[in-house]
Amino acid sequence: MAGLDLEIPHGQRVLLAGASGSGKSTVLRALAGLLDEEDGEGAGLLPPPQRPGERGLLLQNPAHALVAATIARDTAFGPENAGLERPEIRARAEAALDAAQVRIDPSRAPLDASGGQQQRVALAGALALDPELLLLDEPTSMLDADTAALVREAVLSACARSGSTLVVAEHRLEPWIPHMDRLVVLGAQAEVLADGAPGTVLHEQETLLRQAGVLGAGPRGAGPLGAGPPTAGPERGRAAGAPVLASLEGVTVPGRGLREPLDLEARTGRLTVLTGPSGAGKTTLLRTLLDPGEPATGTVTRPEPARIAFVPQDPEHSFVAGTAGEEMLASPWAEDPRLAEELLERAGLAALRGAPPHRLSGGEQRRLAIAAALAQSPALLVLDEPTVGLDARRRGAVVDLLAEASSRGCAVLVATHDPELIGIADHRTELPAPDPAGPPPPPRRRIPADALNPLTRCLIGILAAIGSFAVESWQGGLLALAPTLLLAPLAVRTPRGALLRLVPILLSAAGLAWTTALLGDAPSLSGEAWLVGLKEASRITAFVAPGVLALGSVEATPLGDALGQRLRLPARPVAASVVALVRVGHLGRQWETILRTRIRRGLGTARSPRLLAGATLALLVDTLRGAEQQALAMDSRGFATAAGRTWAEPSRFRRADLWGLGIALVLLLWPALAGLAVA
Repeated sequence: MAGLDLEIPHGQRVLLAGASGSGKSTVLRALAGLLDEEDGEGAGLLPPPQRPGERGLLLQNPAHALVAATIARDTAFGPENAGLERPEIRARAEAALDAAQVRIDPSRAPLDASGGQQQRVALAGALALDPELLLLDEPTSMLDADTAALVREAVLSACARSGSTLVVAEHRLEPWIPHMDRLVVLGAQAEVLADGAPGTVLHEQETLLRQAGVLGAGPRGAGPLGAGPPTAGPERGRAAGAPVLASLEGVTVPGRGLREPLDLEARTGRLTVLTGPSGAGKTTLLRTLLDPGEPATGTVTRPEPARIAFVPQDPEHSFVAGTAGEEMLASPWAEDPRLAEELLERAGLAALRGAPPHRLSGGEQRRLAIAAALAQSPALLVLDEPTVGLDARRRGAVVDLLAEASSRGCAVLVATHDPELIGIADHRTELPAPDPAGPPPPPRRRIPADALNPLTRCLIGILAAIGSFAVESWQGGLLALAPTLLLAPLAVRTPRGALLRLVPILLSAAGLAWTTALLGDAPSLSGEAWLVGLKEASRITAFVAPGVLALGSVEATPLGDALGQRLRLPARPVAASVVALVRVGHLGRQWETILRTRIRRGLGTARSPRLLAGATLALLVDTLRGAEQQALAMDSRGFATAAGRTWAEPSRFRRADLWGLGIALVLLLWPALAGLAVA
């Protein structure tokens, strides 16, 4: 961004357009007052917000904008930062979820939802704060047309009701044009190419906008601002009788909400689009087609892995090389450097061949991922929302690349909402609307420990650890473990869960017993030495096991509520710790995604040391980058200025906590009593 001058009067509705990589997201961050020092400087930059609700920013990647363990608490995060009373927090969260068309269970984890559903949840979080300046970065890019229209109407109504200023960065201009006061078009490095009333700019600067890639190259009358109208029906003539390369027959995935049998075919030389409302299961079907281990019923046929290339919804997960140029040939199945260079040129990335993939803009990353997939010369090319975040020119280039690939005999399968892609498709499979309730949550067995306040469970662990210091003999140590063994079933949901928690403790205790018997004061490995080792092992087990069992099933959010409300710890560090713990709980999903993507690119198997090392580094980088974006998302919802933070849910002590206190006292005193009994 170089030398940008932009002033927006209060209450104005501004549509911010520009080619991919022109700096729209950076401009929104500057308007939010959330630019880092390394991002640039200038006169007249807005200072950071002084209070929650002053400005709200929706990030381009919704997964980075989600900050809580459940949809309800994620939406309530901004009102909590604003210090609102609990009834007002709930009212705002419910109204925002309704406005953003979030129709899934508020108790679900937001990261378990589809990309489109995540986008709506993130938008609800921005709306709940009711900011004076609302900044939205492609708020409907992952939504189907009907849902996008409802969300757009809700955003406009919310701004009209509150008199807020609205700035929307978008590539698809037509749906927003009638509702906006001003259109600002950016060129390279956020240079203002055009600025004025939308109708005037479109009429007087049409040629310039087409040259800049903001408008499509087609005639104005051909659909949305130059895009061809969607004309694909269930089947068009080309490749209708071609061989089936991959298929799903009667497939269901009940765990992800696909309960009705579905069929899908990818034929040689045919471009097939998979469409349907957000959350209908498009990504789930693609995953079922690609991965032999995906839990599903029905029949799946697919070619061997070397003949398949895949572009995920989040392109960052597919990157494995240090530069864009190296990324093109990172897969061992990409064997033609000349083809790779040609594809890099056609994707408009030749000038960025030396740039790290993770430093590219969202649109540039998507184009790189598509070009790298095509460099493998696959027989089956599968893409999940490949045109999200692309300007009109780049969308057209991607559409051309996919059409060309299918014309050369590649079976192309695309999950998309894009009318241009749908318009050129040879075949379209439409998924039905999802069940509004979403897939049933995994069964979660209730245990007696759930009735305890997290602080009570912490107290059990602390007092048990203190009591373990009374262990003076191996007999007393073994007897001291009796209450823990008797009470363990009250605190674990499954035997497997108990084993996963206890095995590391038992292994540590066994190691301590061995080293004590070997290196202690008694003769090495003598009977006396082993008894001393047994005493130390039982002591360390009594020290650690009760706390591990009591706290192992405590969820981060209730623990944060208890620390903030009952212990009165500083609210911002507590809230930040809860967000971090929630993200840590999802590292398994990130690991699985990274691992699967690398296996699909032919970089090894799940047991390959080199692949595992690379995936570990990728997870670390992804986590660090995600933490940076997470901090930005939190600050965009008033976290940095939260002086008197409140909590959406109460943290109460109940009658069951008296029983918990009794258990804690027993674990404190029992080791001493056990020692007296065996003395």
